[in-house]
Amino acid sequence: MSQLPTSQPSATLSDAVRAHLGELEQRMGELDVALASGDAERIERQSQALQLGLGNALATFRQASASGVSLAADVQRRLTLARTRCLQQQQAVQLAAASLGRTLGVLFPRENATYGVPGQGPAARAMSAYR
Repeated sequence: MSQLPTSQPSATLSDAVRAHLGELEQRMGELDVALASGDAERIERQSQALQLGLGNALATFRQASASGVSLAADVQRRLTLARTRCLQQQQAVQLAAASLGRTLGVLFPRENATYGVPGQGPAARAMSAYR
C-alpha cells in the first residue's frame, strides 16, 4: 500500500486508520482460527499475513499521529483491543512452543540423561563423592 501524502485531510487519514484497523482485526480473527486448528502451515501463513498487515497499518498510524489527527474514541478503543489481542496471540504461540519443547524433551532426552536405578545417576554419584 502506498503512503498517503502528508497534505491529506484529517478525515481521509482517519478513514485510512479505520480501514487498516478493520484489516488487522480480520487478520487476527483468521489467526485465531488457524491457532485453534493446530495446522502449522495455516498458522504460518496467517502469521505472515498479520505481520504484513501490521507493517502497512503502522505506517498509516504513524502518519496520522505525526499530522496531529485526533482519532475518535471508538477507534482508540479498537486499537487498544487489537493490541491486547495481538499480545494474547503472541502468548498463545509462546505457550504452544514451550509445550512442544517439553514434549520433545520427554520423547528425545539428552544423551547423558539416564532413566536407570534411582541414586545411580550423575547427580547421585557427585553427592556420594562428598560422603
